[in-house]
Amino acid sequence: MDFYTRQVEARRQTRWLVIAFVVAVTAVVCALDLVLFTLFGFGREQGSAGSPLLFIQQNPGVALICTLIVLGVIGLASMFKSIQLRDGGGVVARGLGGVRVGRDTQDLKRKRLHNVVEEMAIASGVPMPEIYVLEHEAGINAFAAGHTPANAAVAVTQGALDRLNRDELQGVIAHEFSHVLNGDMRLNVQLMGWLFGLFVVALIGRTLLRYAPRGRRAAAGLMFAAFAVMVLGYLGLLFGRILQAAVSRQRERLADASGVQFTRNPDGLKGALVKIAGLPEGSRIVEADADQAAHMLFAPGLSRVFATHPPLSERIRALDPRFDIKQLPRVAAQALEAIPAFDEPALASMSEEKGGSIGGLRPPRSEKDGAPPSTAGDVSRGRAAAPESQRDTLSGGALAQTEPTRSIPADQQALTSPPLPVHAKAISAQVGSVDTMHIEQAKALRIALPEALREFVESSGQARAVVLALLISRNPAIRERQLTSLTKALPAGEAGAVRDVLPIAESLQPILRLPALLQVFPALRRLPIMQRQSLARIADDLIRADARIDVFEFCLARLLGTLLRDELEARAPHGKVPLNEAQDDIQVLFSVLATFGAADERQARMAYEAGMQSVLPMNRPAYVAIDDWPRRMSESLRRLEKLHPYAKKALVEGLVKTIAHDDMLNVSEAELLRTVCAALHCPLPPLLPSAASAS
Repeated sequence: MDFYTRQVEARRQTRWLVIAFVVAVTAVVCALDLVLFTLFGFGREQGSAGSPLLFIQQNPGVALICTLIVLGVIGLASMFKSIQLRDGGGVVARGLGGVRVGRDTQDLKRKRLHNVVEEMAIASGVPMPEIYVLEHEAGINAFAAGHTPANAAVAVTQGALDRLNRDELQGVIAHEFSHVLNGDMRLNVQLMGWLFGLFVVALIGRTLLRYAPRGRRAAAGLMFAAFAVMVLGYLGLLFGRILQAAVSRQRERLADASGVQFTRNPDGLKGALVKIAGLPEGSRIVEADADQAAHMLFAPGLSRVFATHPPLSERIRALDPRFDIKQLPRVAAQALEAIPAFDEPALASMSEEKGGSIGGLRPPRSEKDGAPPSTAGDVSRGRAAAPESQRDTLSGGALAQTEPTRSIPADQQALTSPPLPVHAKAISAQVGSVDTMHIEQAKALRIALPEALREFVESSGQARAVVLALLISRNPAIRERQLTSLTKALPAGEAGAVRDVLPIAESLQPILRLPALLQVFPALRRLPIMQRQSLARIADDLIRADARIDVFEFCLARLLGTLLRDELEARAPHGKVPLNEAQDDIQVLFSVLATFGAADERQARMAYEAGMQSVLPMNRPAYVAIDDWPRRMSESLRRLEKLHPYAKKALVEGLVKTIAHDDMLNVSEAELLRTVCAALHCPLPPLLPSAASAS
C-alpha cells in the first residue's frame, strides 16, 4: 500500500467514523430525551404520568429545547476539545505529563532520542516534530500526535529511554513516524475531540449524582435522572471506544509494517515488543488522562475490554514468523537481563560530532545570488540565463559545483545532492515512504549541519534569525540594503542575532539549506501569531531587495508559508479535485519546472511534453514561458493542494519525468521538487540511487 492509497484509506475511515459518531450521538441524545421526558412526565399533575411521547406531544417546544441543549453540550464539548488539540501534538503530550526535549539537553539518553527523531524527520521530508518524554512512566511506550506534520509531537516514556537500545528506539520512532505519514495521527486526534463530548455527558451525570440532595421524593427523581445520564454518557463513551479500538488495531498493524520498511530492521521493533512482554510495568501508562490517548499509543497503555492494539504475540509473529511464542517469557527475561549499561562515553562521543564536518573536513561553501551565475535558479521571469556548463548538475551520482578550482572530498559527495532520478514511478513511490538508505543519508545530513547552527535553533528568536540569515545575499550592495532593512524592522538584539548567524548560513551547502529550515521549525512554532506574520513580511522584504526572486528564495518563502499555515489551520491535507479540472495550474507548474531544468526554450518544451503527456494525455495546454513565475506558481500550488491523492500521484510522476528529461538534476530542480511535494502534502525523502536504477 503506497502513500497515496494510505491517504485515501485514511479519508475513507474518517468518513466512516463521522457516520458512526453521528449515530452514537443520536442514540445518546434520544436515550437522554427519553429519561428527561419521563422525569418531566412524572412531575405533571394530569395525563399519563411518565409517558415521554405524551410529554413531547403536549410540549413540543420544551422537548425541542431539551434536545438542542443536549446536542449543544455534546457538540460544544467536542468542539472545545478539538480546538484545544489544534494547537498541536504538544497539547496531548503535556496533558500526559510530557516534558519537552530540546537540542540543548545534556541528558545523553534524551540526546540520543533527539538524534533518532531528527534523522527520521530528515529522511521522511517532514518538519522536525516537538519531542517529549513522559518522565514518570516506567513502562515502554510512545505516541505521535497532531493534526498535520507541521504541528506534530513525538513522545516516549522514560521506561523506553531506559530500557531500549538505539536500534529498538529507532524501530519505535519509525513506527510513530509511519502514523504521521499514513494519516493516522490526524484521525487519532479527531477521535479524541469527538469522544470528549460523550465523556462530558457522563461527567455531568456523575457530578449531579454526587451533589444531588437525598431523602425526598423529588430528590429521588433527580438522582435517578443523574444516574441515567451518567450511565448513558458512559455507554456512548463505550461505543466510541469500540470505534477507537477497531480503527487502532488495523492502523497499528500497518504502522508495524511501515516501521520495518523504514528501517529494514525488524529486530529493532521486535526487540522493543519483546521487552514490553517481559517488563513488569509492560507498556502501562499511569497518568489519569491516558485513557483519552489510549488509541494512539505504541502499545496498550491500560487494560480495556476492547483492545486498542493487536496482542503482543501477534505483532511479534508478524515481524518474525519463526518466533516461538511459547518461548516469549524466557526470551523477554533474557532481553531485559542483557540490557548493557548505558554507554555514556560512546554516546558522548556521538553527541560531539561536529556539524558541518565529516572526518574533520568542513563542507564547501555554497554559491548564492551575487556570485557569478552557477545555477539555473538565478533566473528572473522564469527564463534560463546560464549555459549548461555553469549549472549545478548531478553527475556521477553526486551534485557538484562545476568549478574547476573546487573539488568536494569523497566523504562529502553523498551530501552535496541526491542522486539523479530517472524513473518517475520510483520517485513517486518514495513519497511518504522511508528506507534504510534514506535514514543513513539523513544521519549524514544531521551530522553535516553545523554544530553552531544547532545552538541557534533552540529559541524561537534565534530560529527566526536563522531563517532571515539564509535570505541574506552575498552581493555587497544587496547585502547592505538587506541589513539596513533588518536594522529598521527588528530590535537591535534580534538584528545582531541575524548578523551572528550569517557565517553559519553562508557555510551551508545547497542541499542542507531546506533541511536546516525544517529543523528550526519547532522553535518557529512557538512564536506568537503576530511575530510569525512579522517574520513573513520581513522575509518578503529581504527577498525583494534585489527586485527579483531566485529559486531558493521562492522555495524558502513557500515552504515557510506552507508549514506555518498548516500548523495554524490544521486543514485536511487532500481534496477531491481531479486533474482535468486543474489544467491551468498544472500548466504553470510544469512550465516553470521545465524552464529551470533546460538550457533553452526548445529543451524546455521537450521536457514539458515529456511530463505532461502522462498527466493530461488527451487534452493538455501548451508550454508557455511564465512571467512573474513566483506569484503564479504560489497561486497554482495553493489550488493544487485540493487535488485527490491519486491525482497528486500522477502529478508527481509527471514532474519527475519533466526534470529528468535531460538526465540531469540541478539544484533548482531539486529544491523546487521538494518544495512542490511539501506544498502538496506529499513529503519527499532524499532522492537516492535506487530511483535511478529502478525499472
